[in-house]
Amino acid sequence: MKRVFNLSGGKTSAYMTIAEKPDPNDIVLFTDTGREHPLTYKFLDDIEKHEGFKIHRATYIHHRSPGKTGFDALTSWKRFLPNRARRICTVELKIRVARRYLRPLIGTKFEQFIGFRYDEPNRVKNYRQTYKHTITRFPLYEQGVTKEMVNDYWQNKPYTLEIPPILGNCDLCFLKGKNSIIKIMAQYPELADKWIEDERRANAGRDRRIGNFFPDITYAELLEMALAQQKDFDLEAALPAYSCTCA
Repeated sequence: MKRVFNLSGGKTSAYMTIAEKPDPNDIVLFTDTGREHPLTYKFLDDIEKHEGFKIHRATYIHHRSPGKTGFDALTSWKRFLPNRARRICTVELKIRVARRYLRPLIGTKFEQFIGFRYDEPNRVKNYRQTYKHTITRFPLYEQGVTKEMVNDYWQNKPYTLEIPPILGNCDLCFLKGKNSIIKIMAQYPELADKWIEDERRANAGRDRRIGNFFPDITYAELLEMALAQQKDFDLEAALPAYSCTCA
């Protein structure tokens, strides 16, 4: 049976993939939302260069959003933006993109590998309950690999992901929570532009609160708060407010 390694662009899934030694018959898949930090893409390039295997890269496109891809394509035609209650971004940009990409290559029967660690038992449990009919392995969980072990591994490599963990996945994802988003914006205010534009476009000609990522505040307001504080936050210690299954 074909093996598919889900590579999110982070250190943990990269560790898992490298440790499992994918061969040319396997597929290492990165589903690109288009909202990753630029250094995530550099990390993927470095993996291919140093480890010698190909990373398949798939992204979302839609006929209603010609010329756009990923998150930009999705939010350009949807009547509402993703939020905690309606996680359409995970379904559309990750799950369905992966299925559409894999189907013509290997069909619908394959063994997939996901990089949930031993110290993430709830993620493993939730995934198994939600996707009961998939053939899925969690080698890091099975082998007792923890976050500390993953970090130790990357300290001894000639390359690594050069951003704090909080900047992984979509750079200003609403699941990171308002406090973490403010901390990120304080150091990288330029990241806010595309998220502010999403809300502006979604709310054009409507009540200002319709279609925002948060029900009670806009990304423009979060940016104002971040710039007003003018603090150098420790992003290495920042944690997301909610669990993210996008990986």
